[in-house]
Amino acid sequence: MASEFLALAVTAFSLGLASIIALKFRIPPLIVFLLMGMIAGTYGFLQSNTIITFIGNLGSVLLLFAIGTEFSIYKLFKSGFFKEAKTALVEVGVTFFLLYLFFSLWLSISVALILALAFSITSTGISLKLLQELNMSKKFDIPLIIKISVIEDLLAVLMFTFISSYSLSQGQPFNQVVESFILSIILFVMAYYAFYVFLNKFLFRYEIKEEDLLMLALGVLLLLVSIAGALNLSTSFGAYISGSIVSIWKDRWKSIDADLKKFSYIFISIFFLSIGLQVSLLNVDFLMLLIILPVVLVVKFAGVFAGTQVSYWSSRLSFFNSIGMLSRGELTLVLVSAAVTSGLLPQGYLGLAALVVFLTVVATFIMLTRSVDMYTAIRIRFPKVRIGHQARRWH
Repeated sequence: MASEFLALAVTAFSLGLASIIALKFRIPPLIVFLLMGMIAGTYGFLQSNTIITFIGNLGSVLLLFAIGTEFSIYKLFKSGFFKEAKTALVEVGVTFFLLYLFFSLWLSISVALILALAFSITSTGISLKLLQELNMSKKFDIPLIIKISVIEDLLAVLMFTFISSYSLSQGQPFNQVVESFILSIILFVMAYYAFYVFLNKFLFRYEIKEEDLLMLALGVLLLLVSIAGALNLSTSFGAYISGSIVSIWKDRWKSIDADLKKFSYIFISIFFLSIGLQVSLLNVDFLMLLIILPVVLVVKFAGVFAGTQVSYWSSRLSFFNSIGMLSRGELTLVLVSAAVTSGLLPQGYLGLAALVVFLTVVATFIMLTRSVDMYTAIRIRFPKVRIGHQARRWH
């Protein structure tokens, strides 16, 4: 046990050092944690530490929970989102379909579906962090990117839940899988609504210490994750929805937002590190990586551009949105890790996904710094872009 705690101490100090490095180079710390984990995993450090593995698994659930608290379904519906939903549906549809066609050329249907979904999803947190660090908030429509990403995350969790149900139900007729999935979703929504109404009426009636709210939030998370598991739904689905419940609490208890971020950050940091620890760079198929990476970047750019163009008819907005949403991140790792754990994907794909996440963030960072010059060059070279029967300027 002493060695386990010593390894945890080394991990804590390493993450602290990685945060300093991330601040120095103005990049998201989670990406440095992932890279550090891959280096340690390649050389065999900390791989068999059960405490780190447990905290990392909890971190994957808290990650979806944190996304739910930050970008809740309730606030999404309240703010109005028709255009954003239309953009996200087109963007995810185009990206997912093209990536599925690409992966299905040599992989099985279930593997192609999971990889196409995992590599379709933008990292909301990493994208916003890059834009903020580069002081590019004025060039990019950040509220729009956030709304599109939230809808994208929800679609991804729902699609992964269905793909998991379908893949794990080998031999059952497709219509039975669909019926079972829909019934599970209905039962979960009923449980969610009953719990949401009861808990919020109870909490808002009494004075509660804010430090106690963290325990209640953790209880909500674990309860809904357990219900999702009992209904054969993805734990990611339960975690995301529980975050949406807790997000309402922030309207009354202002400091809970900061408390939740600090509490979750520790576990999420170790989750990124633990993903890296499962990767050996010596066993990664770099030829496949070189083929996949440009396809993932180009297809994502095309999907976001198409989705934004359909809803807003602005080539300028479409261009900057496409660059701002290129990075993959936490949800990609959660989906691939869950698929590997459940046996839907071979272990080797986790390393591939980790490197794709890291390299797409690097590529996004480089393209963001040159985005204005790229846009100016394209506008000079192609002053008008023909769409349908009309010529539209890049403005």
